[in-house]
Order: sequence, then structure tokens, then C-alpha cells
Amino acid sequence: MRHWLTKFVISSAILLFSVGVIAGAVFLTLRFIKTPISNRLSTAVISESAEMITKKEKSVEELIIEARERSESVKGVYMTATVANDPSKAASRLRSEIVRLLETTELNGVVIDIKETDGVFLPESLRNFIEELHTKDVWVIARLVVFNDTVKAKQSLEMALKRANGKLWLDQRGNAWLDPASRGAWEYTADIAKKAINYGFDEIQFDYIRFPSDGDVASIVYPVFNQKTTARHEVLHGFFRYLESELKKYRPQIILSADLFGYVAIQKSDLGIGQRMEDIGDSFDYISFMVYPSHYYSGFQVSRDVERGLPALYYPYRSKSAVEVVSSHPYEVVYRSLLIASDFLAGKDVLGTSTPVVAVIVGTSTPSDKEPPVVNTGISPRSQAKLRPWLQDFNLKVDTTRGIYYDTEKVKAQIKAAEDAGAMGWLLWNPGNTYTEAALRKK
Repeated sequence: MRHWLTKFVISSAILLFSVGVIAGAVFLTLRFIKTPISNRLSTAVISESAEMITKKEKSVEELIIEARERSESVKGVYMTATVANDPSKAASRLRSEIVRLLETTELNGVVIDIKETDGVFLPESLRNFIEELHTKDVWVIARLVVFNDTVKAKQSLEMALKRANGKLWLDQRGNAWLDPASRGAWEYTADIAKKAINYGFDEIQFDYIRFPSDGDVASIVYPVFNQKTTARHEVLHGFFRYLESELKKYRPQIILSADLFGYVAIQKSDLGIGQRMEDIGDSFDYISFMVYPSHYYSGFQVSRDVERGLPALYYPYRSKSAVEVVSSHPYEVVYRSLLIASDFLAGKDVLGTSTPVVAVIVGTSTPSDKEPPVVNTGISPRSQAKLRPWLQDFNLKVDTTRGIYYDTEKVKAQIKAAEDAGAMGWLLWNPGNTYTEAALRKK
């Protein structure tokens, strides 16, 4: 009896469960049928569009074009590794202030230190900051100091500059250097740049890509470089080509730039440090001359520009009259420096050198004996690199003691000079990471 009752209860439960399932299925079916067809179609279209977007990835060529276009109008500021990465209140305040300027002014780029002479700074937290900047459509550049590297020199003596007694050679600031001819130093630099690329940086900017200039350079013992067989500029030219090959192969759309002394823009020689404009070639997308007027320690002197009707200029570094010194003429220094550099890179006969004129004969026959053949002459450019200068937004004591301050007027003058000279954007430098907001246009 108990067995029969048990079977009856179980059979009833199964029947009730089956009826419930069927009823539920009917309810869901009816609910779907009652749903407006437009809603169902919208859902289908959204799903399909999302799938199409996922499937349609940009080609390498499209990514390269996009990167080049976006990089052509960068107006940025410099940020130290501490300000970018440190969670302290002081660093956070400076970081937030720069982000505010990026949101409210014409600024749209930031240059962040990732390597200095005292080490590499690529913490995981930096990835998040880069992502945050990208959501604001900010162009993010990694600044990488190359051969001025105390940390690596101590770790890898085989690539470090030394003295005759075998000790590290130090410059006037007490920093050690790597041999610019060391293949190990080249590979070390490229590896750091690749890591920065993986972090999401849009551009890698190389600084201190030169031989040392400050200190007892005559006492340097190079482990690799041989000045009897190879010129300094040849060493750097090889390094530039290596970087371009390695990094463009690694990420074809990455933009590469180089920081050069301001004097390099108006001189043909390498100033003893190996930097020459003509060796930049097509290894870099941008050249950022540091045309800080206060840093022309030998004064500023340029010849007359006949083509543009501009006079010859000479401004001394020191003078009894503060009005005469070079740092009192920010517009002229930046404008003329960039014009000369632009002309030189375009292949024009400036800086005491010339590029042979290329003559292309279009036709050898003429309609009549009196008409000469059609000839098209042009100048062969030395480089396709564009100019994006570093501008001065800081004061030096040598200037302030004579009443010269880089205030709103002087910062504005430099920006105008860069734009008048046709530069593709500009960058403001201040080691304290504070910038003259009044000199910037509002969005």
C-alpha cells in the first residue's frame, strides 16, 4: 500500500512539473511574439554591427596613416617620471593640473620620462595613466634618455666610458655614460623602447643621442668607439638607422622622434658630439630642437635670409644691456633657428653647404629650333623628418638676475615663432612640471 502510494505521488509530481515546463515555454514564446518586431530587429542589428566592428580590424597601412596624421599637430608638455607615477599628494597635484590643462587648453600631448640617467621607470600603474590620457584623446610620448646612463654603466662596464685607470668616467654632473658605438647599448635601448611601445605609448622620443660634451672629455677611454677610424657622426648615423629598423619592424605605426641641441639647427658641424641634421635622414619622423633662447651660451648669430628678406642677426649671451642678450629675443631665436633647419632639411644651400641640383629632362625634341628642351630642376631633400621644437617655459638665474623672465609674453612669442616657421606642433619644457596657462589658447 505504502509502495503504491509512493508511486502515485511521484507520478503526480512528474505530471505537474511537465505541465509547468510546457506552460513556461508557451509564456516565453507568447512574450517574444508580443515584443515589437522593431525592437527585435534593433537588437539583431546592434549585435551584427558589433560583430562586424570586431571582425573589421584596421590594416597596417591604415594605422600608419592615422598615426602620422595625429602626430602632425601635437602641442605638448613635459612630465617627469615622478609626477607621472608617484601616488604622493605633491605628484598627484601636479599630475592633475597637467591633465586639467590638457582638458581645457590647446594642449593635446604629453611627454613622459621613462628612462633617465638614474634608471628605467615603467611601473604597471603607468599603463592605467596612459589609458586615461587616451580616453581624453591625448597623444602620449615616451622620453627615453639614451647614452647618459649611470645605472647601466655601473651594471655593464663593458659598454661604459672609463678613465685610463679603469674607473668610470663621469661628466660635470657626476653622471656616467655608455659608449655610443656599443652594440650592446643599442640593443639595450631598443629593448626599453619596445617595452614602452607595449605600454601603449604613441611615440618614442630619444634624448641624449650624442657623445658627452661636459667634463674632461679628452680623458675618456672608449671600449668600442675608435675616433681614428670612425667619425662620431657616422656612429650616430648607424645608431639612428638601427633604431628605425628595429622599432618600425616591431610596431610599424610607432612614431619616432629625436631631441637635438638648438645649436644643431643653425650649424653644419657636429659640434664635437656627433649630432648633424643631415644624418637624421629618414630615421625619425620628428626632430625636436631644444631652441631654448637661454641655452645659446655662445650667443645667437645667423646670416641674412635673402629669399625671405630677413636681416642678419647677432645676440650675445652676455651684455651690459639686458635688451641685447639672446634670451631677450625669444621670437627671433626660435623663428630663425627653425627656418634654417627647415631649409637645410629641404636641401637648400644653407649653412655653407649645398645639395646638387637634380635636372630632369622631360623631352629632347623641340617644336622648333628656337625653343630649348623642357627641363625641370629641383632640390633633393636631405630628410623627410618634420620639426616639432622644444620651447622654453622656465627661468634661469642668469636671466632673472638681470630682469629677464620667461613669462606669458615670452612663451607666447616662442609658440608664435614655431607656428610662423611652419613647425608641426611644439612642446613646452619645465623641469618643475608647471606651465604658463595664460600663454595657451583655451579650447
